[in-house]
Amino acid sequence: MRVLLAFTCIAVVVSLFCLPLVTGQEPSAPATDRPHVVLITVDTLRADHLSSYGYHLRTSPRMDQLASEGVLFEQAYCTIPMTGPSHFSMLTGRYPQEHGARINGVAIYDDSKWLTLPQVLRRFGYKTGAFVSAWPLVGRLTNLNDHFDHYDDELTRTYQVFHSMRWAEDVTPSAKKWLDANKDEENIFMWVHYFDPHEPYNLRKDFSEPEQIHEPNPIIHEYDKEVHERILNYDSEIGYADEHIGDLLDHIDRLGMSEDTLVVLVSDHGEGLGEQGFKGHGRWLYESVVRVPWIMRMPGKITPGTTIPQNVTTLDLSPTILDLVVPEYRQDGKIPLSFAGESLLPAITEAVSPSVRQVRFVSYEGKKGFMPKWLSWMWRPNSGTPHRVGMLNGSMKIIWTPHEERVEMFDLDKDPHELNPETLEASQKRYKFEMTAFQRWLKATDLAENESRMTEKDARILESLGYITR
Repeated sequence: MRVLLAFTCIAVVVSLFCLPLVTGQEPSAPATDRPHVVLITVDTLRADHLSSYGYHLRTSPRMDQLASEGVLFEQAYCTIPMTGPSHFSMLTGRYPQEHGARINGVAIYDDSKWLTLPQVLRRFGYKTGAFVSAWPLVGRLTNLNDHFDHYDDELTRTYQVFHSMRWAEDVTPSAKKWLDANKDEENIFMWVHYFDPHEPYNLRKDFSEPEQIHEPNPIIHEYDKEVHERILNYDSEIGYADEHIGDLLDHIDRLGMSEDTLVVLVSDHGEGLGEQGFKGHGRWLYESVVRVPWIMRMPGKITPGTTIPQNVTTLDLSPTILDLVVPEYRQDGKIPLSFAGESLLPAITEAVSPSVRQVRFVSYEGKKGFMPKWLSWMWRPNSGTPHRVGMLNGSMKIIWTPHEERVEMFDLDKDPHELNPETLEASQKRYKFEMTAFQRWLKATDLAENESRMTEKDARILESLGYITR
């Protein structure tokens, strides 16, 4: 009898130790009363064109309402004004030259040491779903589809021949359907990406006459007719996206999930609309391109109507979300996390000012020309030097353009529209000082190569969207 009992005990112990090996998966952390997380990213959305950020037109009533119910970061900046790399920086908390995705059409390596936000949340038992609306974020190019349980990148809208995007009215129903199917999960993380303010700026007639809520900045009267028309179309796209974002938020309410959900709304970058002689994004680092909206709502944790006036960066996004919903991740030695940003939880919940620091951003040239992957050994590699590098310290902003050997300096308190830069040329001692400081920072952070997954079709689509020059 004792022999039988001993064998039984041994069998039980062996089975317990072997269970993870049999399943082939590391056991997830047990579910708790953690909140759900809904991350909404709106492509190409400028902060200064939202009413809650002081715009003179009511372009964004639902986003404004979200801000009134939570916290608004008044001075938030992206790391790079390009869709794919900027989202990677938000999801990893690292600079583009650290995670390796410097341009669209590339992915972080499978064995990257930088974990993404969905990877960490899955470790803590979250069911994850993503809904993206533009080609630079398709799973095949980014590898992000492997980081989610469900990755919806079915693009149905045609632009310049290609199916390269979808509208808000296409993506919101898909996200709502997934929410309906997963509303009973203990914890969910859903990322919904809206592309609508991006070029081409369709005139959404139902949103083309937003209410004026105060006098516009006098500088607007100096814009020519083409710029005014572009702004009209762009603003109507914001209003259109805003309504569908509101529909998604209403659906969360109807499902009874609002009180248990952290909602985060942020943009990957802004957009030049012609005010400074350029339009688009990707290479410029002016405020219109790098300053973005960032809003968060979490009932019971975030006091409604909170504003954070200090400079912050979207590198802070992932550590802030994790501190809000799974603070124990910091004690989990199995999760090798490291962020270039910082958690803003103390600023949100304890009124502790974020640390005073320099905020940095970069831009890189898109590939000039394209060869198939099997000829990739013939590519002329990028030099690794950014097209432009920028730094913001308080209200003082510096932009270095290496290929032109030029540094521009702005005091944003005195010159918020960056119209009167102090320009330094290569021959000046101050230029050499600033250039050396940028070079040291780049050398210290230039850690990773990227993995190109582009085909010829991908290159043509990204070229049609303005991301590649031939």
